[in-house]
Amino acid sequence: MLLVLDNNNCIVKYSVIGGLSDSDVVEFDDEKLPEDFDVKFQPLFYKLENDEIVENPDYVVPDITVPNDPTNSDKAVAALTLQMAKQSEKQDKFNAELLLKLAQLGGNK
Repeated sequence: MLLVLDNNNCIVKYSVIGGLSDSDVVEFDDEKLPEDFDVKFQPLFYKLENDEIVENPDYVVPDITVPNDPTNSDKAVAALTLQMAKQSEKQDKFNAELLLKLAQLGGNK
């Protein structure tokens, strides 16, 4: 088994099959894993201490709250994106009409 550790020996990610492209990979005997390692695993939840994997006593569940209301900048980005999409649609329609006219002119020779 391969582990990627941070500066505090907390496990950031692991691989049981295959390799990891990270530069600081540590080999670990998967026979010594805690029984529920794969079920409980979260980045930084476990750490490597004295060649044992233990729960990180300093682990804090990440705050992943999502704001309920979009900010003014979110609204502005959405409005600009919509405006650009409409402009692109108009340009595509113009290009299609132009190509159709050119094709019709070419057939009249």
